[in-house]
Order: sequence, then structure tokens, then C-alpha cells
Amino acid sequence: MLTAKGVKPIAVSQQAFESTWLFGAFSPINGKRLLVEAEGCDSDFFQVFMDELSKTDNEELMLILLDNASFHKAGKLKISDNIVLILVLCTKYEYTFHRIVRS
Repeated sequence: MLTAKGVKPIAVSQQAFESTWLFGAFSPINGKRLLVEAEGCDSDFFQVFMDELSKTDNEELMLILLDNASFHKAGKLKISDNIVLILVLCTKYEYTFHRIVRS
């Protein structure tokens, strides 16, 4: 919409956005990969991804590096025995690695 300089345009508009979330993992050793498209980004969708990932090869130990998103460390997550979650906490000057231990 074009208007004269200094004149605010009068229009009714609403920007609408559609979002898609992708959860993915790959093995640098054998090249296997998994990509899950989700309608949201929370612990329920992350659980679906973890379940699918554990089915890809239940004999292989998988180390998963994660950021500090709250759904990555939700208490209700059920992580398979062949998956180890490692949080990578980033500060301006260093990276700190913390293993999530489930009892």
C-alpha cells in the first residue's frame, strides 16, 4: 500500500503464520537419520520423536546432544535405555555438558 510521505496507511490486516517443527537426528558413523515433522514443539511431540528414534536401532547406544529447551528435560519423558540425553549449556564464554540421569 502506498501513501504520501508522513501519512499512515489505513488498512485492516492480520498477518497469519503457519509453523512446522522438525525433530531430527543422524549418525555420523553409519549415516542413518531420522526426521519427524510435528504440529507443535513440546514434551509430547519430543516423546514421539524419542520413541521413533529408539525403534530405529534398539541395539545401538545413541548420545543425543540437546539445548536447554524445557521440553528436552521434562520429568514425564520416558527415554529408552539405548538413548543418553546430554544437555549442552552455552554461555558467552564456554560450553558445559550435563548428562540427564533418569531414575
